[in-house]
Amino acid sequence: MASPSTLIAMLIVVVGCATTADSAMEMDFHVGDAQGWTTGVDYVAWAKGKQFEANDTLVFRHVRNQHTVTEVTKSDYDACAVSGNPISNFEGSALVTFIPLSVGTHYFICTVGNHCASGMKLAITVSNSSDTPRAQPWFPPYSTPASASARLHAGGAVVAAAVGVLVKLALF
Repeated sequence: MASPSTLIAMLIVVVGCATTADSAMEMDFHVGDAQGWTTGVDYVAWAKGKQFEANDTLVFRHVRNQHTVTEVTKSDYDACAVSGNPISNFEGSALVTFIPLSVGTHYFICTVGNHCASGMKLAITVSNSSDTPRAQPWFPPYSTPASASARLHAGGAVVAAAVGVLVKLALF
């Protein structure tokens, strides 16, 4: 039978490993935090200081049919207009998710009326994934993104399995 101090030490190691593995995973960023994707938000200030990495998710939440999320070129971003074909265009949905799969700078605008000219535009730079732990982004209090929920469940499952093994070892 293992001593209680040995079991506690093993549990601390297992929980530490689960926490470390989770810190290197992708993150969900809710654009505009509680205000969402709408007019009157300073998206330059919102993006400042955030570290976006490959496989992170941007979640654009807005009122259905009142805004668009359009990924454009830098020149279209600067002009607040779509001169040709946009890189991607999401219209009509109340929740739009974009997953930046490539490293580089991504530009988003709203193409409704003068929304872009009023500041409804976002530019982010995505870097390669790193092992450096990052601060968790804001999550809406009313819901947890599915991927974050899955991460929480996966981490909890690892810890629960480890505790189960430790309990079985203690009983032998």
